Amino acid sequence: MERSQLFVDGSHFLNEHATQINGTNTSILVHYWGAQSSHYNNLPHQHSFFELCYIVGGKGQYIEQDQSFPLMGGTLFLSRPYIQHQIVSKDGIDIVFVAFELIENQSSQEFRDLFNNLKNTKNFYMNHAENSTVAHLWTSLLIMSTDSYPALNNWIQGLCSSFYASVLGQFNEQLKKRAPSNEHSSYPTLIHQAKLYIRDNLSQQLRLDHIANYIHISSRHLSRIFKAELGQSFSSYVRAERIRKANLLLSETDLSIKEISDIVGFDTVHYFTSVFTKEMGMAPGQFRQKMKQHLG
Repeated sequence: MERSQLFVDGSHFLNEHATQINGTNTSILVHYWGAQSSHYNNLPHQHSFFELCYIVGGKGQYIEQDQSFPLMGGTLFLSRPYIQHQIVSKDGIDIVFVAFELIENQSSQEFRDLFNNLKNTKNFYMNHAENSTVAHLWTSLLIMSTDSYPALNNWIQGLCSSFYASVLGQFNEQLKKRAPSNEHSSYPTLIHQAKLYIRDNLSQQLRLDHIANYIHISSRHLSRIFKAELGQSFSSYVRAERIRKANLLLSETDLSIKEISDIVGFDTVHYFTSVFTKEMGMAPGQFRQKMKQHLG
């Protein structure tokens, strides 16, 4: 099936199943989803709602309040409420479009403000938008709508919510003015990746440079993150994880001390016993006996 027909079929599906998009703090009424091949001219007109258009192919002009903007494959533009506009094309353009507005009495003040700002945005036209989040989500949504997918907690609502969030992010100047997140915002994710790697590979030699390479950062940077996020060194954390795992194995299994020592990554039983005793205040055998007594 040709891509243009996929978009037409996807729009038909969405017109049946995605006419109201509900989020935690907002609801959006969708008047129509559309796709058309060989769209030529229309008369100057206006809407009481937003209409977002994406040019899939062809060439033309978008005219708004006596200003003309070139249309070609990859152009994305937003017609705002009560602003007269027109599309003109001599040879025809392939276009997808969607008309929507905020349901104000079902939306938070934050979203009412965002949509009010969107009505007055000067950032309504974008060329070469084929790699934008809006275009990727929109075309994915249309294509997915032509096939049957498992209802994973209503995927249509989830993807539509992401799509409209991307529209707000793309065209709302207030959001674009927000300061970019600082370097530290990535720390929790990096630490989580490192901790998962350590947890799942305790029997291996866990070196700082190996794990740093695995999550694509420098050893020095990873060391700093451990200090900043966990308040301890990388080596201290690894040692604590080895002991934590040993505690579980001593309490819940009948594995020998040698086997547990190997599983949690100590070179020798003697070294394992020494570290365990220092951390727990008793030898592994004593700890196991104590846990058996405690558990009955």
